[in-house]
Amino acid sequence: MITVYKKTAQAQSLATLDQFESGTWINVIDPQAEEIDSLAHQLKLDFFTLKTALEVDEKPRVEKDPLGNIFILIRVPARELDGRIQVLPLTIIVTPSSIVTIAPQETKILGDFLTGEGRDFYTTKKTRFVIQILHRTNFYFQKLLNQIERDIDVNEKLLLKSFRNAEIVALLAIQKSLVYFNTAVVGNGKVLERILKGTSLKLYTEDSEFLEDMIIENKESIEMVNIYSDILANTMDAYASIISNNLNIVMKFLTSVTIILALPTIVASVYGMNVSLPFQAHPLAFWYTLVMSLFLISAATLIFVKKNYF
Repeated sequence: MITVYKKTAQAQSLATLDQFESGTWINVIDPQAEEIDSLAHQLKLDFFTLKTALEVDEKPRVEKDPLGNIFILIRVPARELDGRIQVLPLTIIVTPSSIVTIAPQETKILGDFLTGEGRDFYTTKKTRFVIQILHRTNFYFQKLLNQIERDIDVNEKLLLKSFRNAEIVALLAIQKSLVYFNTAVVGNGKVLERILKGTSLKLYTEDSEFLEDMIIENKESIEMVNIYSDILANTMDAYASIISNNLNIVMKFLTSVTIILALPTIVASVYGMNVSLPFQAHPLAFWYTLVMSLFLISAATLIFVKKNYF
C-alpha cells in the first residue's frame, strides 16, 4: 500500500494526496511488486534496492546512489498482538523532491506521525523529519526495553515456586528478543554516527546537537540490553538450580514416606511367615505387632523431621 502525505508550516494538518509531488512523505507498507515497480519508475529509484529494503535480514546502513538519493535502513521494534517482540527493517529514502518510508508492516513509529503523537514535523523539512523518525525509533526501543525488564521481574517471581516449562519458555523468548535488540541498536547507532558526519544529509547546528543526544540515548539502550541479558542469564542459571533443588526436596520427601511405610510392612511380613515365631500363640500378639509398627513409624518420622526431610 502506498499513501502520500503532505504537511507544511502553513498548513498544520496532515493532508493525504492522490499523486506524488514535491515536499511529500510517501509511506509504503508491504507493497506488491507492481507498486514497487511504479514507485521506482516515478521517483527514478532502483527496483531491486526497493525490493531488498523489505527483507527482514537487511542490516542498518546508509547509502547514496549516483542520482543523489539517500537510502537509510534502520531496524525498528514492534510488538505483535500475541505479546511477542520482534525487530523489523525500516527504509527511509530521501530524494531531491520527497521522503519515502518503506516497511513490511505498519509500525507504531510511523503511526505516531499519522495520529498526531509525533508533533512538529513537516514533510517539506526532510532532514528534520528523518531525524524525528530516528528519535522515535530510539524512544520505542527504550520503552520496550523497560517492558522487557518488567517481564523478567514477573517471570523471576514465578520461577521461585514453579515446576512447569511455561516460565522458562517465556524467558527464552525474552532472551531471543534481547539478541535481536542488541543487533538492531548497535546497527542503528552506526547509522546515527554516519549521519552525524554530515556526508549523507546536510545538517544544521540544531540537527547535529539533536543527533548527538540521540547517539547518547542509543548507547544507553545498548547498555540496557547488555544489563538485561546478564540478568536473564543469571536468572536462567538460578532457575536451573531452583528446579534441581525443588526436585531434590520432592524426591527426599517421597523417599522418607516410602521408608516409613516399609517399616510396618516388614513387621507384618515377618509375622505372616508359616514358621514358629515369638508370641505367636499369645492372645495379644496382634496388638504387639501393631504397637511395634506404630513405634517404628513414630521413631522414623521423628528422625526424618529432625533432619528436615519433611
